[in-house]
Amino acid sequence: MINRKTCIVFGASGYIGSHLVYFLKNDGYEVNACDIQGTPKRVDVTVADDFKNIDWDVNCVFMFAGLSGTFAGFDDYSKYIHINEIGLLNVLNEIKKSGFKPRVIFPSSRLVYQGSDTALKEDDPKEAKTIYAVNKIACEHLLEMYRNSFDIPYVIYRICVPYGNNLGTDYSYGTMGFFLNQAVGKGQINLYGDGSLRRTFTSVEDICLQILMSCQDEKSVNQIYNTAGEEFSLKEIASLVASKYGAQVTFSEWPDRDRRIESGHTVFDSRKFLNEFDYRLKTTLINWLAGI
Repeated sequence: MINRKTCIVFGASGYIGSHLVYFLKNDGYEVNACDIQGTPKRVDVTVADDFKNIDWDVNCVFMFAGLSGTFAGFDDYSKYIHINEIGLLNVLNEIKKSGFKPRVIFPSSRLVYQGSDTALKEDDPKEAKTIYAVNKIACEHLLEMYRNSFDIPYVIYRICVPYGNNLGTDYSYGTMGFFLNQAVGKGQINLYGDGSLRRTFTSVEDICLQILMSCQDEKSVNQIYNTAGEEFSLKEIASLVASKYGAQVTFSEWPDRDRRIESGHTVFDSRKFLNEFDYRLKTTLINWLAGI
């Protein structure tokens, strides 16, 4: 293994992937940034031939290429399985063939968990209500299988609700983006039910910095971590956003299809990560919202 800090990032044009590239370069990494969009190197993780010019003699491989979504997976399950699961298998197989042993860094999701009224620990019960959640659970198992059979190390980071943008002013991603777009575009934010569902919110900067702090540490080898953040209810977040933009918060009954796949409260217990790495959040949601 070479001594300098080197890595490959698949999914380098995505929301978290692009931020990872930015923070990795700031931390002195040599980054081979790959994405199906061709920025800067085009790699389709579902096509084996696209890996033929990849140099696997690196410290880490960040596997952030993939599809996310809720009902879209039911309508296009083959695409979700092919990109999210076969894509990871292709990467792991190429690493196996290369003879090198870079550490594979993988982002999992809050959606692998069965909802709970108490904060979720890494070994708490799992439940998949969408194709995307099935993909994430499957990928976690695939990483452990390849570690067991071929000694390919990994670190898995489960992410709850990311927010923010250090690379521009687009906040269209996920829950926070939805709230901002509704507040600005419609003057109201509509919540299903009473808005009491609770989540862990983490800025994309803090997600990336947590990964960078720990991904090459010996303590993190073959470990799964809940990323650290702040706990809010959806009503609390919606009210903060609405107040900033002079919007209203409204409530409506859950549509049947959304009620069926809702996981309940998903708040992370992040003590495993915080105890091992003594991380302090750089961004609070209230300060971030005040600054945009």
